[in-house]
This record gives sequence, C-alpha cells and structure tokens, in this order.
Amino acid sequence: MPVLRQITTCTEPATLVVVRAGRRVRAVDYRMAMCRRHRWLADCWGGRRSSPEPDGERCGTVVDYRTYDEVLRSHYEQWLRPMTGYVTEDHGGDVAAGLRVAHDWLSGEHVDGPERPLVPPARSLMPLDGVRVALDQAARAAEALAAGLVEEHHGQVQVLAALAVAETLDALGRGA
Repeated sequence: MPVLRQITTCTEPATLVVVRAGRRVRAVDYRMAMCRRHRWLADCWGGRRSSPEPDGERCGTVVDYRTYDEVLRSHYEQWLRPMTGYVTEDHGGDVAAGLRVAHDWLSGEHVDGPERPLVPPARSLMPLDGVRVALDQAARAAEALAAGLVEEHHGQVQVLAALAVAETLDALGRGA
C-alpha cells in the first residue's frame, strides 16, 4: 500500500528525485521529490539521486512503498524524534503510547504559557494546533488497532494517514 507523504508545503517543481531501491519484496522503497531550496531535506534519505522527469512533480512529495512498521520508523526517526525527543521504542514498541506521548508533549510539556509548547517566534501556532489534532487522531487509531476494534489493514491506513497530515502541517508551521 503506497503512502503519500508531503514533507514540505512548497509548490515549486522538483529539481531532485531520490529513489531508494526496494528490498526483495518490492522494486522501490520510496520516491522523494525536492526543489533546489529544499534539497537539504533529502540529506538524511538514502537512495539514488537524479533529475525528475518533466511531469511536474511537486517539491516535498514522498511516495512511500515500505511496510507499515518501516513507515512508522521513518516518521519517528525523520520527524517525531527531532521534534520531541521521544521514540516508539521508549514505550516497548507500543505505537499508540509513543504517539500519545508525542501528542501530549505538544499539548503541554515545555510550555511558554498555560497551554502552548515552546514555539520559535517564526513558527505559526495554527499549524501546531493541527499537528496536535492529527497526532491525537493517529494515537487514537493506533489505540483502536491495538485493541482490535478495527481491522489491521484499515487501522494501519488510518494511523499513517493521520501521521502524513501531521507531518505536512508541521512543515507548514516550519515554513518548509
């Protein structure tokens, strides 16, 4: 099941494409497109670098063909860990608990007022509120999945979709 992730909100056309070849069960792990200004985001993503086809790929688009666990690990390593310092392994592999901690961290820990986390002055709070809501949805979907309330495939899709939205909203807040 390919997952569409948008790691920037940039509307520029891509000038770089990173494709990581798959392992045994699939031809491609992921395909990422970046513009000249956001090329630095590709530094921590391994793969073959090339120029994009002239089909108008947008900056920040990642089509991810990896398994649920691999995509989750990518979200944690590339995005949630740098943002919060928490990783799912800190919670015994309990995905729901890891997502809940990230949500709770954004909801109040490290606050600069009664309810807000510390936010750099250039960062908008509106996308941060959206990130918080999307992380809550991801955590709730992971909790329902762990409790057997939803079918495995459908629960995984809901978790990854909510994380993709949260990641995109975070990119908007960072101006990426």
